[in-house]
Amino acid sequence: MSFLRRLSFAAFAGVAVPALLVAQGRGGGEPPKNLQVLPKDMPRQQVTAIMNTFTAALGVRCEHCHVEGTTPAGGAPPGGGRGGPPLDFSADGKPQKAVAREMLKMVADINAKYLPTATNPAAGDRVTCETCHHGLTKPATLRGALAGAVAAKGADSAIALYRDLRTKYYGAAAYDFSEGSLASAANEVARANQRPAALALLKLNLEFYDKSALTYQTMAQLVLQGGDTAAAVDALKKASALQPNNPQVRQMLQRLGVNP
Repeated sequence: MSFLRRLSFAAFAGVAVPALLVAQGRGGGEPPKNLQVLPKDMPRQQVTAIMNTFTAALGVRCEHCHVEGTTPAGGAPPGGGRGGPPLDFSADGKPQKAVAREMLKMVADINAKYLPTATNPAAGDRVTCETCHHGLTKPATLRGALAGAVAAKGADSAIALYRDLRTKYYGAAAYDFSEGSLASAANEVARANQRPAALALLKLNLEFYDKSALTYQTMAQLVLQGGDTAAAVDALKKASALQPNNPQVRQMLQRLGVNP
């Protein structure tokens, strides 16, 4: 297998291969063992660079996929001296490693087979682990997480989860904390016949976006579904005050017999 082909595997994983390795076409150290998806002759430094992109994209450490090994007599631990337990990188003892291999195949297929036909290949478009994971071990959306919390334990649990996630991840790419995110979550919860919990999420959104016409408009839609016209008009008037030219709000008020 040519060195250019080896570089292509690094490229699909989003790895910037050091210039020295490009020049030499190989890296130092013992060659990796038990490579099943990556080229079997890929230099250790390139394999390590790709693995590092995995840990960053999923917010994990090496032991997430690799089992513990033993420390060689008089030598450095297989874990590479990162402060954790020694690891046996060639062993297949964890199911997460099998999943990672399948994900590698999926990403390679997307970049090689599907993106070139759907986008402009010259633009350099490609999918990496980070495209879906955004620093989370399992890809998730805020909407899905909150809907699951409501279904499992109710509105209070979802609100507590939102506050916790916002504290941990605000400013990162993991979850969307923009104005419309809780409104979307509320709509999903309402579709599951949990209207009071949906309204609780919208009230929570007003703590962070007190001038959100979208939130008041969504509130109006939900309370109308429950037959509370007065509450709907009140919410729509608040939305209209924030966005006087919002055509949807104006139409809703007119249907309710109110001159916007």
